Amino acid sequence: MSIAPQQETLELHGDGAERAAIQFCYHRAGQGPPLVWLHWLWGEPGWMDYHQRLAERFQVYVPDLPGYGQSALPEWAKTPHDLAVLLLQLFDALSLQRPIVVGSCLGGWVGAELALLRPERIAKLVLISPLGLVQDWTKVPNLFYTDPARLPQYLFPDAALEKASVYVPELSNWTDAFINNRNASIRLVFDPYLHSRSLRHHLHLLTTPTLVVWGEQDPLLAPAHAALWTASLPHAHRVMIPGAGHLPYVEDCETVIQAIHTFIPPQERGGA
Repeated sequence: MSIAPQQETLELHGDGAERAAIQFCYHRAGQGPPLVWLHWLWGEPGWMDYHQRLAERFQVYVPDLPGYGQSALPEWAKTPHDLAVLLLQLFDALSLQRPIVVGSCLGGWVGAELALLRPERIAKLVLISPLGLVQDWTKVPNLFYTDPARLPQYLFPDAALEKASVYVPELSNWTDAFINNRNASIRLVFDPYLHSRSLRHHLHLLTTPTLVVWGEQDPLLAPAHAALWTASLPHAHRVMIPGAGHLPYVEDCETVIQAIHTFIPPQERGGA
């Protein structure tokens, strides 16, 4: 079943003395309980097959995080925690009541910050290879300093995977939009690199039911990081995706979607 998404833009009033407007761009499609998909480190290439599958049972919102795509990043916002504060304003503007939040990579880190800030605002949390916790950041491949030709091998176990170029284009195909997204990531997660110095010490307070999904062959953050997350979270379950890398829904969309559906009982989602 094909579900055509709508692309929409909201301008929200900022906080503080200047109260500058904050622009959010997002895609929306489907019917059922609200589900917000928070994208990975370099944004979404578009409305993808995993969004489409989720929209069969949920009303899916896929926002460009502040600083990505056409969403504005205020000058004061410099961390994933700050993005969570801004997303709460978007939730208010859209009247989203206890959505399910699915976050990949950077989006997973932001989702965890959301659940810590306002646990009553989120029904369930799905974290797909989230950033935020790193066993030893000095051993994690540097996505910003490395030769761009090596980037796919740091994200996908099969660097020649046809879909890899959709998420990590060759240097000659880097568009202004891709460079803008990359620059936003540098601002948000470069120092400290891909992790928070304090998040691990807060996670025991996160009471939202949480599913942690990880690719068994993640070349960026080894699968042991999945256990690190579930050991830190009091209400977490873990699902490992065989043969998948840092974006497991790219290599095995159906298994990831099934894991989400299993985590969310039928009475909490639309469809059969």
